[in-house]
Amino acid sequence: MSTGYERIDQETLRRDDQLNGLLQRIREDVMKGYIVEVKTRANTQNQLDNNSKQSSRLSSMSNSIVKQPMIQQNDQVKDLNEIVLASQRDQQQISKISKTFSASPPKVRSEIVKPIVMNFELSPDQTYNTIPIKEELQTPKTISQQLDEIENQANSGDLQTYIKSLKSINSQLQKEIIENDHDCNYMLTQAVQTVRTMCLLTKFYKQLGDFKNAIKQLKSIQKQFKILEPNLVGKILIELGKLHFLNQTYQTAQSTFYEALKHYEKLEWKSDIAHILLWMAKLHAWTRNFDLSKKLIYGAIAMLKEFLPEDHESIAEAYVALGECSYIQKQTDEAIEFLMKAVNIKHKIYKDYKNLKFVEVFNLLGLTYGLVPDVQQSLNYFIQALQCFQYNCVQRAQILNNIAVVYQAQGDADKASKCHFRAKEIYSTFLPNQHNQMQRLILNQTCLSPPM
Repeated sequence: MSTGYERIDQETLRRDDQLNGLLQRIREDVMKGYIVEVKTRANTQNQLDNNSKQSSRLSSMSNSIVKQPMIQQNDQVKDLNEIVLASQRDQQQISKISKTFSASPPKVRSEIVKPIVMNFELSPDQTYNTIPIKEELQTPKTISQQLDEIENQANSGDLQTYIKSLKSINSQLQKEIIENDHDCNYMLTQAVQTVRTMCLLTKFYKQLGDFKNAIKQLKSIQKQFKILEPNLVGKILIELGKLHFLNQTYQTAQSTFYEALKHYEKLEWKSDIAHILLWMAKLHAWTRNFDLSKKLIYGAIAMLKEFLPEDHESIAEAYVALGECSYIQKQTDEAIEFLMKAVNIKHKIYKDYKNLKFVEVFNLLGLTYGLVPDVQQSLNYFIQALQCFQYNCVQRAQILNNIAVVYQAQGDADKASKCHFRAKEIYSTFLPNQHNQMQRLILNQTCLSPPM
């Protein structure tokens, strides 16, 4: 038995092949998880006119995108112009992202690469290599080399010379930013180098005890540049809080730390939140609000232990803060207990008591034993703190001054005089004569003449 079929013309076969191809693409989209809607366009000119009156330009655009929003109109199937594919899933995702960014920035749960500041002490890092620089512009490379040299030799003690050099570099950078405002890449490179220069100036002013000028540098960064990198914004706030604290402007320090705390709570970076809580605790300890200080420290410790081991240095620093609070409160036994916990953790990390990381805790132990009083034990810890230094700095002079006071208490005027003289020699390198640290040294001296 035979079956007859009507003859199929070539146009029908061609359209059937195109339809099969279209169905294959629909199947592939469905298998990839896309929700595909198939619509037919108007068949008559009257329907088309009516639809165009009812549809906005935006809705027409949304119904003419084929899976990829960036696809060009030329890439669409011309022979099947009555069919349009629209991915509802794509449209929903774009809508969600738009709403998220228009309302508030998304929370960041992992640490973003830090373009300029790498640690809590505002130690600048080289970052200009991440920005495209024209080969013929050699100035950024030269300035970067100068900054590298200053940073590498920062421990030599010639801070005044470095500050003078950094001021000159900063003036040069500011001038070049103004002169090259037409070159965005070049301006961005110079801006990064400017921030790095100001961070170094902040560090050196802080070492000199010139907290007002250090604060001025960070405020200049905030004023001149709109910084989008979240960690840098937070680190500047933390460092400003520290400087206000050291400058004894406690109310400003507290408000600055609180601003930094809110910043990192939005990012949900617990390590930085705990770090800020410890500094806020120190501030409250020195303003005699001991109960709140210890609550903040215990809260920071609980937070740190959620993701750090018991012997991590951050937890050791929390014990140092507890020891400092107890020392100010004159609870010597409690202070010694907390400080020794910190010493034991630090020794597990560094395997050597002469590391610079021990200076603060040894100095606090020396001060605490001075309250006991146990003069010899106090002297032992001050000497241990002194042995941690490999170079002269203001902090080393402070330890020498503390040792001199202990020798005075022991009645050893000769050794006290030698320590006073050495401390004054170091101070003179870093500090002006009217600086409060220099004045304190003079008040502590029993013999102002140099030792024979």
